[in-house]
Amino acid sequence: VSADRAYVFGGSSGHSELGDLWMFHCDSVVIGTASWELIAPTSELNPTARMLATLSRAHPVGLILFGGGDDESFLNNVWLFDTRSAVWTMFLPYTAQAANASVRPDGRVGHSAITHKSSSEVVIFGGAREASFLIDVLSLSSSTYQ
Repeated sequence: VSADRAYVFGGSSGHSELGDLWMFHCDSVVIGTASWELIAPTSELNPTARMLATLSRAHPVGLILFGGGDDESFLNNVWLFDTRSAVWTMFLPYTAQAANASVRPDGRVGHSAITHKSSSEVVIFGGAREASFLIDVLSLSSSTYQ
C-alpha cells in the first residue's frame, strides 16, 4: 500500500491458484470512481500462481512477495516487484555460501507481514504448514532481501 494505491497478488478462483497482480486506485475512492487495474509484468520470469501469500511494500518503489502455497507445496521464495518497470526479480532469503548465513524459513501460507517504516524491514509472523501452525517471527531486509 502506498499513499494512493494498494496491490493484491494471486489468490484462488475456487478452482485453481491465481498468479496475477492487481492495483487498486485508492485516491479514486474519495471521488467515487474506485477502480482496479490489472498490472502486466514486463519480466520473463514471474512468480508462480499461489494463494495465502503476503505482498509488502519495499522502499522506495517496490513490493516484496513472500510465501504462499499451491496444490503441491508451501512456498518460501522471495520476489521483488519494481512498480516503475513492472519487473519481477526472484531473491532467496539466504546465501548458502556465507558462514553466518541465516536459516531459510519454512514455506508457509496464511502468515502476516508488515514493512517497518523506519528500518524498511519486512516483519513476517506465523502462518501454517501442513498440519501445524507456525508462531515464529522473521525479519527480511528490503534492501538486501535476506
